[in-house]
Amino acid sequence: MADRLTFDSVDCGDVLPEVKQENTQELTWKHAVASLDYNPVHTHPEWCKTAQVFGLPVPVMHGNQTMSLMCKVITDWAYPVGGRMKRIEIKLIKPVPVGSTCTYGGAVTEKHPLGKGEDFVTVEVWAKNQDGEQVGIGTAQVRLPK
Repeated sequence: MADRLTFDSVDCGDVLPEVKQENTQELTWKHAVASLDYNPVHTHPEWCKTAQVFGLPVPVMHGNQTMSLMCKVITDWAYPVGGRMKRIEIKLIKPVPVGSTCTYGGAVTEKHPLGKGEDFVTVEVWAKNQDGEQVGIGTAQVRLPK
């Protein structure tokens, strides 16, 4: 990619910078407060030991927390130069237990030169746990400056 990110400087196959984050119980509690989702599968470690939801004895990260980190890959890349996300679709594949460290990334897969300020690229985004297993996949449409 060129020094300045533009629609013309991007090529199919370009890889976006990755985001990496450890999922701690403290972060999950903070997300529960922010999202008003206090489901014990996210917030109650003792309950999780007994309930074993998803077959796990520990709380799991909120799904929208995983999605927001997948979006962060796009916004960290495109927003500083005036890019904007038009659309994103994400599918969550596996739960992310507390104590996991996930990596989030993406790559440009399509360019759509529509003109009149409507040009956009398609970016395939993904989330993987520390074992390399995919926990989320998605597709985003991103407008970039000319």
